[in-house]
Amino acid sequence: MKAAILLIGTELLNGAMIDTNSVYIAEQLNKYGIEIEYKIMVRDVIEEMEKAFAFAKKNVDLIITTGGLGPTDDDITKVAIAKFLKKKLVVDEKEKKELVKKYKDRKIEKKSNFKEIEKPEGAISFKNDVGMAPAVYINGIVAFPGFPNELKNMFPKFLKFYAKENNLKSKIYIKDIITCGIGESILEERVKDIFTEDNIFYEFLVKDYGTLIRLQTKIENKKKVEKIVEKLYNKIADFIIGEDEERVETNIFKYLMAQKKPLTISTAESCTGGMIASKLVDVSGISASFKEGIVCYSNEAKIKRLKVKKETLLAHGAVSEEVAKEMVEGLKTDVAIATTGIAGPGGGTIEKPVGLVYIAVRVGESVEIIRKEFKGERNKIRQRTTLFALYSLLKMLSKRYDI
Repeated sequence: MKAAILLIGTELLNGAMIDTNSVYIAEQLNKYGIEIEYKIMVRDVIEEMEKAFAFAKKNVDLIITTGGLGPTDDDITKVAIAKFLKKKLVVDEKEKKELVKKYKDRKIEKKSNFKEIEKPEGAISFKNDVGMAPAVYINGIVAFPGFPNELKNMFPKFLKFYAKENNLKSKIYIKDIITCGIGESILEERVKDIFTEDNIFYEFLVKDYGTLIRLQTKIENKKKVEKIVEKLYNKIADFIIGEDEERVETNIFKYLMAQKKPLTISTAESCTGGMIASKLVDVSGISASFKEGIVCYSNEAKIKRLKVKKETLLAHGAVSEEVAKEMVEGLKTDVAIATTGIAGPGGGTIEKPVGLVYIAVRVGESVEIIRKEFKGERNKIRQRTTLFALYSLLKMLSKRYDI
């Protein structure tokens, strides 16, 4: 079975927005052996959208669109679908009541705007639990909003329906092992002798949440993959931070909550500017543990908020092991993380180059200080510091506690 993805929105073609939805869609379709034949970006112009529909309809079984389901005049995806299929747009009364309730719950005044729930006559809707516009499916065309969180909420519902309707069964098994703290080439050298099974393919993917070892095969080889994963743990357990949809911050949360009394956590960030706190706050339920995140960018803030000694700053500078240690000790929770570094592009010296960071991690009274030199532009250095700080905390927790 073949599919085409139509990414709808002028902003995708003029550089104002970057597509990430097609990556997610491709990974989900891959599990059912649905091959993506085309990926097409289309402006918010009905005639151009109709041309794209006509081309895709001749060549694939399923057309998936993202974008253009909102309430504004340029949101015309469903108008284009209806025109292409020669259908009229209708509003389902039940969906209308649901939208009115969402308006009321979210204190939105536009109670007369029902464009988001219009759909071609005969279309099936898939409930949007996180946004307004439901996804709609008709005659081999399915339309989703462009917001990634809304797509990810509804796409599994659609895929379950579509697989049942077309008697599809998952043909592909994909297993991701997520690592941190080891370079991609070194990682490959360390584990490549494990991959000796025929028809089990592996690749290394560098993501912002870690380096993935991805295993892909037919569903009937799942048990073989599980044996390979066991070998991976035996060989590189110290670098594994999660599997599949897990993230390092969610696994940290598991350790914090697994104790008789949940462990409290806080952060003190200079160069990362709140990125670590943001990752932790992304975890649902973290309020039971997370107490505060301090962005102490200046020396004055480090002194005032964390009781870092003036003498330490004068003797060693803000970017130093000594300051990182006093920063993390200035936090009064069970677990803590502190960062200080030079993210660039300026500010570096021969002794302290751009990319130099000190990460301090504390669990109870035990403190570990890690010195790293990261390469890349400013935000990349900050992202890598954030990931490595969380990885370092996870390793420290795993040595001390069980879950």
